[in-house]
Amino acid sequence: MSVEFDRRQLNSSAPANVGTAEAGREDAQIAISMLGAKAQIEVPTATTLHFGQWLGWPDWLRSGTTLPGSGPLPRTITLADDLIIIGNIIDNADCFALVERVLTAPRPVMGTVGVLTLLHAPDLGSALHTVVKAMAAQNPFVTIELEERESDVGISLSPPWPMGPLFQFSAITALALIYRAVEALACSDPAAMTLETRLSSMPAAGPMLEGFACRISPSEHAETLSFPIAWQTTANPDYDPQLWAVAQSKIAALQTVMGEPDEVARVRLAIADMLARDHRVPRLKQISIALDISSRTLVRLLARHGTSFHGLVEQERRAKALLLIADCSISLGETARLLGFTDMSSFGRSFRQWFGETPGNVRKSWQSGCPGQA
Repeated sequence: MSVEFDRRQLNSSAPANVGTAEAGREDAQIAISMLGAKAQIEVPTATTLHFGQWLGWPDWLRSGTTLPGSGPLPRTITLADDLIIIGNIIDNADCFALVERVLTAPRPVMGTVGVLTLLHAPDLGSALHTVVKAMAAQNPFVTIELEERESDVGISLSPPWPMGPLFQFSAITALALIYRAVEALACSDPAAMTLETRLSSMPAAGPMLEGFACRISPSEHAETLSFPIAWQTTANPDYDPQLWAVAQSKIAALQTVMGEPDEVARVRLAIADMLARDHRVPRLKQISIALDISSRTLVRLLARHGTSFHGLVEQERRAKALLLIADCSISLGETARLLGFTDMSSFGRSFRQWFGETPGNVRKSWQSGCPGQA
């Protein structure tokens, strides 16, 4: 794809100098510096993975990232690399054409969590509240709010600091995803929705905006999609309690990490990495060495933020346990080993403390019909 519009027109709130040939990359670098340590958190590639596939995995896609090689992107990457990739897309591709494809794709252009939420939530309201949480957790460089008003619900996106094309592309993509979610679950007239956008007067955006089969209104501030509040109660016939629980667990874990102070986030990431790599409970001394601080300093640091090393370890094991239990291709014995337990009895005791039920019973209640060990 080639660039078919002037990217400077997307520069709605950034300083005047952010309209150069590499405006997307410049915006990405600013966002990375603003996010600090959180920019190194692993996030699902999600929609970026679809964009890369549609573009044919060009060599420029990974330019400036820490990702070696070429071809398809990993399923998870650091938020910093994700931002740089988005910047590369803005600088090298037709962004409006990509959003058009989001609006016409035969299936949701989301990551696993988004798809699980959209397809298996109990109703539209639950799906959208959860999708908004997921977007906010995975895109902290955009402020996302859901507001329930007297007659309608509005989902708005605004930049947390002066931004250029990175915000505009991310915002219109997010609203396209939400529009598709509402369209799929509400089964109502999309003309009852309203899209308020700063792109409404841009001729180059016209074909893309036509993909939103709803009212288009100009906006001076936030990008907003609204729909009748009554639609929220629309039931989902494909509601699946187990898959819904998995989606919520994944989002809650990401929210926890993104909402923590940078110091705590660094410790949590080190714990998660060691648990995933070694399949055993990390020790305080191991993490302190990995982070190059003394054990005593680490304990005081966590206490200052109202948490503890043991508490973080248990939270990580608990979150991972729920995801492993949901995968019935993994035996309970293997689940215990992956979580760092030496035997099933200790795993069972901890699991009952976490969830009030045995791992076998939870798996049976969720996936009694699937093959594998329980």
